[in-house]
Amino acid sequence: MSRARDRLSTGRRPDKGTGRHQRQSRAPGVVQALNRQQDALDAHRVDVPEPPSALRRPDPGVRPGAPLLRAHGVAVDGRLAGLVDLTLDGGDRLLVTGPNGAGKSTLLAVLAGALEPTRGYVRAAKGARVVRVTQETAAQDPALTAREVHARHVGRLVARGALRDADAVPLGALGLLDSEALRTPVGRMSQGQQRRLDLAPAPAGRPGLVLLDEPTNHLSSALVDELTDALRATSAAVVVATHDRQLLRDLANWPRLEVTALQHRKDGED
Repeated sequence: MSRARDRLSTGRRPDKGTGRHQRQSRAPGVVQALNRQQDALDAHRVDVPEPPSALRRPDPGVRPGAPLLRAHGVAVDGRLAGLVDLTLDGGDRLLVTGPNGAGKSTLLAVLAGALEPTRGYVRAAKGARVVRVTQETAAQDPALTAREVHARHVGRLVARGALRDADAVPLGALGLLDSEALRTPVGRMSQGQQRRLDLAPAPAGRPGLVLLDEPTNHLSSALVDELTDALRATSAAVVVATHDRQLLRDLANWPRLEVTALQHRKDGED
């Protein structure tokens, strides 16, 4: 096209009366019309957004049946009616269900070691890596990028000996966020992107036990499907507390623990 335009811009024309003269005399108008059409197309160009990343969860390589965690006679006064007994080994699956305020989140916090039970005890096997993803979006420094938030999390795990640096999984390798979102400060990320970032710690440390509290909050249906497939496939033990009807249907063949609602509990506690 550019070569044709160069020939047309020389101003040279063949003798009048010839077919070649007639064709060439019309050609500049044709080129101008093409240019106008191209300008119109450029003005109405729609940039196709980058397609969502596909979730990739490196398998932690947990041996099936390897002891991970034991909970015996667990209860939390005013928050979790007992007494809860649990045995979780490599590859185990468990759905935690119950009405709002029954103590599902409290139970996961106790299993993760984030909350001491009033009665009973929880014992994790030596070297067992336990990760909990809460149902609320984690508070992060809004000035940090997603990549920096993840790097700090991994750094804390390495510093306390919970993870070898060589075993850490980079955020970009998980498929949770696209390249632009990886560079975006948390304070400018959408709620859905922040929720994707919340999911990153679960596979990053190659845990043996993953505790997920309402994991589908603020996620697209496509990512929920990918997450469900990943939960089915991982060698880690997985405990999911959820009200999501579709997720409950998808995981209907998992063993289920029904948490009973407490009487006279405080509003908003779960």
